[in-house]
Amino acid sequence: MIERFDHAVIGVPDLESAMDAFRRLGFEVAVGGRHPSLGTRNAIVRFGLDYLELLTVEDLAVARARGPFGNELLSFLDQGSGLVGFVLAGAGLEGEVEGLRDLGLGVEGPFEMDRIHPKGGRLEWRLVLPGGSPWRKPWPYLIDWITGEDELLAWDPPGDHANLVGGVAGMDLVVEDLEEAARLYEHALGLRAGDRAYRRPGATSRRYRLGSFRLELHQPDGPGLVAAELERRGPGPYRLVLATSDLDLTTDTLSRAGVTISRSSTGLDIAPSEAVGARIRIVPV
Repeated sequence: MIERFDHAVIGVPDLESAMDAFRRLGFEVAVGGRHPSLGTRNAIVRFGLDYLELLTVEDLAVARARGPFGNELLSFLDQGSGLVGFVLAGAGLEGEVEGLRDLGLGVEGPFEMDRIHPKGGRLEWRLVLPGGSPWRKPWPYLIDWITGEDELLAWDPPGDHANLVGGVAGMDLVVEDLEEAARLYEHALGLRAGDRAYRRPGATSRRYRLGSFRLELHQPDGPGLVAAELERRGPGPYRLVLATSDLDLTTDTLSRAGVTISRSSTGLDIAPSEAVGARIRIVPV
């Protein structure tokens, strides 16, 4: 059963530069570790059990040998950087695997993986990959943590973020077919729509809730930002929404750092160029 949002993945060609960029945004960024079976390594922006992962490829040969998972990530990084995937967490996940297969979507897993922490620990989990790859897709990949929650937070404690961001509030996805995407989230993953499909400028949308996390699917129905994003990068994550305890202080912190931002009634938007290509909106709790 899907229980919560786990993390968003931001693909970056140069991990050290990406870490510097996110520190400039007021995040505490921790060195993550290596994934020996994937040829990747990462850094973590931890809030609680939810976090952001800055991910890069370290070993090209290993990544290429991993099939679509590695090759699609490499293809994305060849074109730049930004939001490339996201992860939902649950227990068991056999029902989700069966539901995805009912929809005719190939599924890899659950299979066990691990990450070697720089402090010497080993974090372990089971992973489910719909469609063979999670990168720039209208679906997440799924994780069932073997390592317990207390131990996860002991190895990677929540950061003390100068920008006062305290968690992931939501994710916006661009999809080609809203009804097809809704069947995946509702039938296969068991999420319940908070609203029927509704219109917004240039798109028809549907919203889901998973605890405090909001997931919105957007299908373009005319010219606009959603249509432009679909044409530019295809379906997949469009915008990451983060929550702050004080939007005014967050605005002041970013302004003092010289970060390019824009504020409106819907929140505070960070220019993607400041966040290694990721589109990020910050909203009050």
